[in-house]
Amino acid sequence: MNILVSKHAFLRRTAGFASLAAAIVFVAGAGTAEAATATANVGVSAVVVAGCKIETLAPVAFGNYDPTETAAVQVSNGQIRVKCTRSATAYPITLSAGTGSGATCTGTPVRKMTLGANSLAYNLYQGGYTTVWGCDTSNDYEYTATTSGWTSIDIYGEIPAEQDVPAGTYNDTVVATVTF
Repeated sequence: MNILVSKHAFLRRTAGFASLAAAIVFVAGAGTAEAATATANVGVSAVVVAGCKIETLAPVAFGNYDPTETAAVQVSNGQIRVKCTRSATAYPITLSAGTGSGATCTGTPVRKMTLGANSLAYNLYQGGYTTVWGCDTSNDYEYTATTSGWTSIDIYGEIPAEQDVPAGTYNDTVVATVTF
C-alpha cells in the first residue's frame, strides 16, 4: 500500500474541514451575545393594626371573712394578663362595677359580692392598695405595651371590716376591659 499524498491535496482536504469547524464555532457562538435586561419595582406593604388580648391568670379569692373581727380588713390579690400591639400610647384597662346588686362606679367605685339578697362590699385596687381601680377613664390602669408579649398585672382586693352579713359564699363577676 502506497500512501503518497501530495501536499496540495492534503491542504485542500484539511482546509475543507477547517472551514466546516469554523462555521460550526461561528453558529454555536451566535447565541452567546450579551443579553439585555429590563427592571420593574414591586411594591410590598402591610398594615399593622392595634390589637389586644386580655385574660384572667388568678381570680381575687378572699377566702374566709369573719365579720366579728373589729379592725381587720380582708385582703387578697388576683392577676390578669394583657397582650397588645406595641405602642408608645397607653391602653386603658378598666374593671367593671361587677354584677352584685348595688355595685356602682359613680365617684369611688363600690363593688359588692352577693348571696341572694345579701351583699358584701369590697373594692379592687391597682398599685398595692393605693388607687381604687376605676370603671371609667378617671381611675383606669394605664398599660403601655413596650413589647408585643404578655404582661401580668396585679389586682388587689380588700373587704372592709365589720360588715353585718349572714354566713355563706358570696360571689361577684367583674369584667376587665382593655381599650385599643
